[in-house]
Amino acid sequence: MSANCTSTGRIASGARLRWLLCAAMLVGAGLAPATAAQRPATQPTLVADGIGANGRLDLMINRSAVLTTSSPVETVSIAQPEIADCNVLSPTSVLVTAKKAGNTQLILLDRQGRRQSVDISVRLDMQMVQDEMARLFPSAKIEASLTNNVLVLSGRVPTLQVAEQAAAVGSAYSQRVLNLLEVGGGQQVMLQVRFAEVSRQATSALGINGAVVGGSFFGGSNVGQVNPSALLPGDGAFIGDTPTPQGLTINGDQAINPSVTMYAGGQIGSMYVQAFIAALRQNNLLRVLAEPNLVTISGQEASFLAGGEYPVPVTQGGSGDNNAAITIEYKEFGVRLNFVPVVVGKGRIRMKVAPEVSDLDYTSGVRLNGFLIPGLVTRKLQTTVEMGEGQTFALAGLLQSGVVASKDSVPGLGDLPVLGPLFRSVRYQRRETELVVMVTPYLVDPMNPQDVPPLPGEKWRHPTEYDLFLKPDLGADRSRADAGSDGPPRQFYGPYGFVPATRPAAADSGR
Repeated sequence: MSANCTSTGRIASGARLRWLLCAAMLVGAGLAPATAAQRPATQPTLVADGIGANGRLDLMINRSAVLTTSSPVETVSIAQPEIADCNVLSPTSVLVTAKKAGNTQLILLDRQGRRQSVDISVRLDMQMVQDEMARLFPSAKIEASLTNNVLVLSGRVPTLQVAEQAAAVGSAYSQRVLNLLEVGGGQQVMLQVRFAEVSRQATSALGINGAVVGGSFFGGSNVGQVNPSALLPGDGAFIGDTPTPQGLTINGDQAINPSVTMYAGGQIGSMYVQAFIAALRQNNLLRVLAEPNLVTISGQEASFLAGGEYPVPVTQGGSGDNNAAITIEYKEFGVRLNFVPVVVGKGRIRMKVAPEVSDLDYTSGVRLNGFLIPGLVTRKLQTTVEMGEGQTFALAGLLQSGVVASKDSVPGLGDLPVLGPLFRSVRYQRRETELVVMVTPYLVDPMNPQDVPPLPGEKWRHPTEYDLFLKPDLGADRSRADAGSDGPPRQFYGPYGFVPATRPAAADSGR
């Protein structure tokens, strides 16, 4: 019967499998391999180079070995065919070929049911991996080693792209690859970021209040606390203390609320009449522009913050109010930028960018232990982009629009068709915010000492008393000449400006 190489799951089945198991139990004591001299004479004897005294076969990837038995084999089975493969060359010869790094087991059974197990260890040919790395990446210095069946790549490569390609090549030799390659070159990246934010706010408000006093009768409306008057019926005297004036006054006595834009009053017969109108239309415009420039080494993180910190009280320790201690923590707000650039080669830069713009918002604040803790209005994003040097990328374009409308009115009277506006106060507020973040990366090098420009004001000349009192001179930069000191502007000769292509500039160079 010809022998076949099968996997473990297809050795035998049914009654044949039970017969093989019984035969294996009967001869089990003699099947434990130790040395060739200790095996029974009826057991298959394996003769091949590379097999140790304990029956172990060590192979490198893509290498083969031939196992020879003293009797014809009936079944050849290997536990993990993806690690090593077997081919039956003859009834007494089996070819084993290593495919992938790892450990597996080969089982041989003859026609009498005698068995022989061979442990196979497949390892990488590190010299072959090293030669392949040197051939594919001649400009890099890559060292390949094997640790616990893990391919370790170390050394220094010029770009991140080479490091990723080397790891991909290593994965063809081993399932597990540890990439310890360092990206060299010392390339520095300057990131120019522009935060442009425009906030527009429009407010419209209208409130009317009035008061009527006559004899023993008085009345009025005070919707929205527009009416600041407090009169006593009869003589028109004030009730209580006069409030602290914060705006205009009537006869130096009656304080006018600063929110009142128009007011009037007078006497009609025996009646005193007052009217206060708060009509407001307000437009606000806020523009925020920040242009931070950050420089860092490829692969290192850089951060920027233009803003401030606000205190936040934190209660610590104790279960009661008397035992609790309050500490202060500070939270940052403003324009923040965090980025990590990586030069991938050929002028391409991959960046992980996280810009953030935050403002204090007291309308959403929380009062804690007598402290008003403001909230934060935050616009932020985090993304990874890849672009060429000098190219600009718009990371975010945010348009936020909000409307707040409120109405205070006297029930019933505020809904009257004609007299309703006298008993209600309305306020309408609209706000729009636009935010755009533009990012431009550059590859930069440090300047030499002779290339460093002077700082603004570094060569400032301090004026003397003579310059201050007798000359209109408050000091100047010594490195800059006064305007107009170079004399009158010189006259241009030859063509300049737009020159048609049919008339090259060289044709008129003799003028």
